[in-house]
Amino acid sequence: MHDQATRMREIAQQYMERESRRRPSVIVVTSGKGGVGKSTVALNAALTLSAEGHKVLLVDADSNLGSLDVMLGIAPRHRIGDVLRGNMAVEDVMVTGPSGLRLLPASTGDAAYPLGGEEMQERLMAEILGTDEPFACVMIDTGAGLNDEVIRYAGYADELLVVTTPEPTAIMDAYAMMKVIWSVRVDAKLQVVLNNVRSPREADDITAKLKMAVNHFLKRDVDVVAAVPADPNVSKAITQQIPLVQAYPFSAASLSLQSFAHYVLLHLMTRSERKAI
Repeated sequence: MHDQATRMREIAQQYMERESRRRPSVIVVTSGKGGVGKSTVALNAALTLSAEGHKVLLVDADSNLGSLDVMLGIAPRHRIGDVLRGNMAVEDVMVTGPSGLRLLPASTGDAAYPLGGEEMQERLMAEILGTDEPFACVMIDTGAGLNDEVIRYAGYADELLVVTTPEPTAIMDAYAMMKVIWSVRVDAKLQVVLNNVRSPREADDITAKLKMAVNHFLKRDVDVVAAVPADPNVSKAITQQIPLVQAYPFSAASLSLQSFAHYVLLHLMTRSERKAI
């Protein structure tokens, strides 16, 4: 754990020392467990930002289990596996989605998918951050759960968003995710997105309990920056392979995610990008 924490600090320091006027904001969206709507949050927030004129790259970083292209209803010819094998450059694999959103699609069920390690992941991130496209934001949708790959992505993040639902197991897994990330990167900026809430009162109760637990046991403060309501239109949009903010723009969850995207724009993206608004 000590070696990992040291490496995390080195990655963060090297990244922060990049020329800030050229550096996009890196926002990592993760979760303690699967099935909490992490990719829905990432996709619809990124698409909202892109639709409002901000150049966004959405990275599907769920190793060999990609789903964002399916949610967008597109079929990429090439994927991250091609980059990791050295056959393609990142810029050649990126595809353009609705509203100009750029997507780096993950591989899915690739039998020859390279078993990535730290060095391979660093090369991938170096290529993503070194692209000639002037991205304002790189949003990384990680795989779910605690693993070395997800923790290493945290080393590149300006901000980390941990998505959870009200279920006790999801809350505990989100808490565990925050605990581990802070143990290896003490300066990590973590925020929580509470998804699929049944009422404002439920959101308020869970927010209060989570903040109290984090403060008491981890001696840290954490904010719940969005409470996305339960909405049957979410599953409909996924089935239709159309992003929620496009398929049902005025539904409760869609309006909440659009509002959250504006929060990302105003509070999480780099100072240079905010000046351009």
